[in-house]
Amino acid sequence: MTNKNKTNARTGVFVCQCGGKIEGKVDLQSLVKQVKKNPLVTYADILPFSCMAPGLDAIEKAIKSYELDRVVVAGCEARIMLKKFEKHLAASGMEKGQIEMVNLRDHVAQANEGQPEELAAKGAKLIAASVAAMNALIPSAKTTIVFEGPVMILGGGIATYPAALELVRRNIETIIAVSTEDPEDEIRMLHEQYPGERHYHDRLRAIMEEVHASPLVKKISVGELSRVMGHTGHYTVTFTSEDDRPPMVFECCAIIAALDGQMMNQGSDFGHDGVRVVCHTEMEEYLWMHGAPRGKTVFWINDLETPGRPWAELAARSAWRMAQYIKDKAASAEISILYNEKMAVPLSAAERIEARQLNIKWVPYSSDIRPTVQDGFITYTAPDNRIEAELAWDMLCLSPLRRVGVEAIRTAQILGLDIAEGQFLERNPQMVRPEQVGHDEKFLAGSARKPCDLRETLRQGRRAANNVAGLLKQAEAGLLFAPRMVCTVDESKCIGCGLCNEICDCGGFEPFEGKGGNIPRAVDPMVCTGGGTCAASCPHQAITLQNNTTRMREARIVTLTSSLGAGEIPGYGCNWGGAAAADHAGLKGMKHDKRFHMLPVGCIGQLDPCLFGRAFLEGANGLLLLGCPPEECHHSYGVDHAWSRVNLLKKLFSLCGIERERVALAHCDINNPQGFVTAVNSFMALMDNMGPIERTPDIVSRLKALHDTLLNPRVRWVLGASLRRPFEKHYPSDQRNALAYDQTLLDVLTEEFLRARVLLLLRESKAVMQLKDISQSLAENSQAVSNCLSELAGEGVISRIYKDRTPYYVLQ
Repeated sequence: MTNKNKTNARTGVFVCQCGGKIEGKVDLQSLVKQVKKNPLVTYADILPFSCMAPGLDAIEKAIKSYELDRVVVAGCEARIMLKKFEKHLAASGMEKGQIEMVNLRDHVAQANEGQPEELAAKGAKLIAASVAAMNALIPSAKTTIVFEGPVMILGGGIATYPAALELVRRNIETIIAVSTEDPEDEIRMLHEQYPGERHYHDRLRAIMEEVHASPLVKKISVGELSRVMGHTGHYTVTFTSEDDRPPMVFECCAIIAALDGQMMNQGSDFGHDGVRVVCHTEMEEYLWMHGAPRGKTVFWINDLETPGRPWAELAARSAWRMAQYIKDKAASAEISILYNEKMAVPLSAAERIEARQLNIKWVPYSSDIRPTVQDGFITYTAPDNRIEAELAWDMLCLSPLRRVGVEAIRTAQILGLDIAEGQFLERNPQMVRPEQVGHDEKFLAGSARKPCDLRETLRQGRRAANNVAGLLKQAEAGLLFAPRMVCTVDESKCIGCGLCNEICDCGGFEPFEGKGGNIPRAVDPMVCTGGGTCAASCPHQAITLQNNTTRMREARIVTLTSSLGAGEIPGYGCNWGGAAAADHAGLKGMKHDKRFHMLPVGCIGQLDPCLFGRAFLEGANGLLLLGCPPEECHHSYGVDHAWSRVNLLKKLFSLCGIERERVALAHCDINNPQGFVTAVNSFMALMDNMGPIERTPDIVSRLKALHDTLLNPRVRWVLGASLRRPFEKHYPSDQRNALAYDQTLLDVLTEEFLRARVLLLLRESKAVMQLKDISQSLAENSQAVSNCLSELAGEGVISRIYKDRTPYYVLQ
């Protein structure tokens, strides 16, 4: 059956019998009959198995016959099956975002007790919500990513050379920024980042010479990196000089950041004096200048003695290489390597044999008692017998302190890489599906990324170059496309506040020059993972998550909420937490209250707070959000951001005179389906005890003002100031005084809520009103209302009119 759609969208709904797991428990004939009544549905049908070849062929045939451009499949879990539908239906013109799934099996048929007709009614409501979202969808255009110009390698780290060599061998033009064009200058200083790595010097020297000799490589050895603008495929990089010469500007298609870490001595805490007690970099310099020491040398691998320095294995490898060198140059030297028993000795079987042959002693000590440095001796406790022992030394070498370094941090900041004080530059990857991971056009390599030895740095450089070359190959073939479900920025709305860049863990936001002197943000589609919490946080709603917009989610919640009956409650479930746990519960046949209607969402952090207000405005008596467990959010701390938005709504409920408990956030784990069932049933019992909201004219008016307040830029900005940033280890944010912030937020909410109520009253009255009438209508303090009216008049939002010296107010 077909319906004549009133919009341009043509949506087909396909209900799956699922081998009897849905059919029989849900009256599918009644369900489809209700679906067909929906004017937004063009075609509807029942299929035995929608995911099998006959079902997929039937969907393809319907798409062609009825010119469908949206598909809703009511079957099983989208987490597993949606990708299959997207892949199979792509040839029919169905791109990602144009196909939705409703889990009729696990969220209705298997999870709810009730008559087939009752469950059909519930399924119809969930399908209608998806159809409404599909109707609101504006599919994004398929965008081809074009690469223009050479590849640029910035930062001057050692990874520059293996990366450049890999690109040269693939015949790719490359620009490298280096401190000197003489390889020997860099070799001589290598010990400052990679002590004990002499065995790689010849290999590195050969790589550097080949790179410097290649005509495909352009070298920049003067000027300082000052600016990087653009996006994947086309960047503009600017270098400035200290003299009056004009800036040097280069264009490139991709960037590799080759950034080395920095090593420093340990200070006096472990006896360091720079002469007899040295660190690895100083020992390497000593070997260069004075040769191998002939007395007793002890390498103390003391990384584990200070919290936050888990690099003992690297220090042990450096010590082993320097010990080998010393024994090669001075066979009579006595060498011991003292290490914490918690550290595994990083030697192969062959190296252990070599250590015995060279008489290089590996001496463990008890982790319970820190060794003590004395003049000529180091005292430690043997782990086997707990007896104190000593090692004599003429020279004591300590592990170095490993840090990112000022210059590496500066370069990383210009490149827009994640910077956290005291931490290295490698960010934790988001726990999302592989197809959601951005390509990351600014590939990072070197020991500033994460402490590593020289071999690993060379490998990272090659890997970064291989990744860039892969993208270039795709782009040249015209096969590199921007992902469809990524954020975009409306330049006309963006004020360049930078909140999005602060809270997003993708690293996908890039500044660009805007009109009027402001610097709005743009999104690099090849980096964005589509988490969407940035869009939900934007004070001016300038960010849109394509093919999954707030407008679509609003259509979904409005359609669902307006169809709910007495005692029925809507909710949201994160695909990784709440919805996944619901899927699992349904598969196990675990039942929950059938009056709960859950809408899956990619991340609970995608939900704009205005959606919560809209749900209550449309008749919801409660709202339950089911997100990931704390500290396990898959998208940029979206669950933490959702908590902040729920807290905001609770405060507004207090101002409305509505119970704060009517909105709640729960944490669910896919591996704990019972937790999902318990959360839902507990919330439904709480709603039963409260009963429905008494929707008096005053409460309805307040709910309208609540919704307007959630759209207020000032409120959204103050809320955004508290949202957790990716670099923050502990919630809630970096507030110096959480209570002081909370009080400030409440003050702002109180002011803006009153402002919204005043404007709503003047809009609905369509007449001039006196202060006393406004105060009386709102049941608010006249002084607070007077202050609000003065501000609105000063902003030109309302007009003040005097009659017989009495001020009246009216909307402009």
